[in-house]
Amino acid sequence: MNVFEYAKELQRAYFHTLGEQLLGTVVLFGLLAVAGEAIRRAGRPLKRRYSSRLTEATQAGAVALLTVGVVLALAVVWHVTGFVEYLVKSASVTRFEAARVLITIAVLVIAYLLIRLINRSIDRLSEEYDAITDHQSEVAYHVADVGVSVFAFMGLLVIWGIDPGQLFVGAGVLGAVLGYAARDTLGAITAGFVLLFSRPFRVGDWIEVDGHEGVVRDVTIVNTKIRTFDDEHVLIPNNEVTSNPLINRSENDRYRVDIEMSVDYDTDLDRAMAVATESMEDHDDRIREVPSPRTVLKRFADSGIVLELRFWVDKPSARRVWASKTGVIQSVKTAFDREGITIPFPQRTLNARAESGFDVTDRGAPERTDSGTRARGSTTATDGGEN
Repeated sequence: MNVFEYAKELQRAYFHTLGEQLLGTVVLFGLLAVAGEAIRRAGRPLKRRYSSRLTEATQAGAVALLTVGVVLALAVVWHVTGFVEYLVKSASVTRFEAARVLITIAVLVIAYLLIRLINRSIDRLSEEYDAITDHQSEVAYHVADVGVSVFAFMGLLVIWGIDPGQLFVGAGVLGAVLGYAARDTLGAITAGFVLLFSRPFRVGDWIEVDGHEGVVRDVTIVNTKIRTFDDEHVLIPNNEVTSNPLINRSENDRYRVDIEMSVDYDTDLDRAMAVATESMEDHDDRIREVPSPRTVLKRFADSGIVLELRFWVDKPSARRVWASKTGVIQSVKTAFDREGITIPFPQRTLNARAESGFDVTDRGAPERTDSGTRARGSTTATDGGEN
């Protein structure tokens, strides 16, 4: 006896009157509501033990199966199983095709569960054991998803009798065209794998690359995202990160700061250097004791001799470096004022030249007199005689 014959037996035994049919409908909807609430409540402990996505997918599948069962039961209650039987027969699905459909569904479910299992293992390595960085976790997610999806796709091709060779011939031509069109993106993806294995920086490091300086906020398989000290978010393609000089100021866990300042030429240099060094040593705990702060003579300047103050900041960050610079400048300025050490202003010395030379007056120019204008150099005769 198949399912439809069993359903007809139930219809002959029960649900003859409209009241029985209504009662059966109410009971079915009540069971649906109770089962749905039970599935919802079961999701809380499952989410604590498994991932949220896996739990939600399981709940959705359970609700779908429950809904299909209720619909079929309603078909029995309201004597419409003949219509359902007609739909099933019209589909004309053979056992072999039905088996392939079931195997396809099983492969997809197994691939999804395997991806979730691998991702959970990656999260555990990153969070609990601290074996890999956030950057490596991000790239590992994509690699796992692509790898499992490719194997699942190949399995589906075999199940449905499709020759992968013919598919790959067309995909090869299409891949060549897409590869040429998206060569920059492919280069960035390749560079993302290079960054994964070389690990020149981590999320949270202070770096400078291609004229951009800031803190690394995120590293994907395509881009590196940094936040500059102007509070701007900059996306740099990974191929530019690998092809340009990269400075990682957080790598050595210390950063040297250089500050230049001048002292007057009449200053005792040994005393000035000692005062500056002592001011840096007594500043704050951000400055490392080893290597110790030091002061060196840098060069002769126009108005004085330039000293360079050198000190190392522990656990470098932009905020700590700025705070250390500000504190050192204030401390050294206060110490120099106390010790009477002069920080010179720009000075210029002006010397007057003695006047010497010859008269460059143009004797041919007209000269203004009380009686009018007459030419310079002209001679006026007043000897009293007639010419």
